Amino acid sequence: MSVIQKNINKDLIQFSEMNMPSSIVDLNNSDLSTSNFDILVSYSDYNLSINQSILNGYLNFMIERKYDGKIGILKTPGGAFELPLLSSKIIRKYKPKLCLVIGCIVKGESQHYEFLASTTINAIRNVAFENNIPVLNGVLTVESDQQAIDRAGKKLNKGAEYADASLDILNFLKKFDV
Repeated sequence: MSVIQKNINKDLIQFSEMNMPSSIVDLNNSDLSTSNFDILVSYSDYNLSINQSILNGYLNFMIERKYDGKIGILKTPGGAFELPLLSSKIIRKYKPKLCLVIGCIVKGESQHYEFLASTTINAIRNVAFENNIPVLNGVLTVESDQQAIDRAGKKLNKGAEYADASLDILNFLKKFDV
């Protein structure tokens, strides 16, 4: 059993889907023909407990701040490497005002980590420029499982940080009407 599995309930952030407001749409389980949303949050299903904790922190913060726009949530297959391309396809189709991509790359014993992290971060930047919208990089690049838990969980709550940044960016866009 990995460290992530042992600490999932204690250290990671929870969200009750029963309390999910109608302004949050699970794109994997809804009728997409009428979907229209302001924010796309896409997360990979690799390192899922970490990514869901970040997502939960994000949603909890947005609800606390009474964000009244619509948020589309999309779980993508694969890992951090696939996340930018799959997010880009959804961005092109639904044209949200902002996107947050969530993933986690944990360093292993080879150089794969460095190549994957660099490629993914560059791809996220490209998605922003190619689609002309702000794309927040919520892909954690960490040295260990415990570091991932600390950043994604209650200790550092990166999800709340990403939510705060999202609100700042949306306010900036609105202020300058861009």
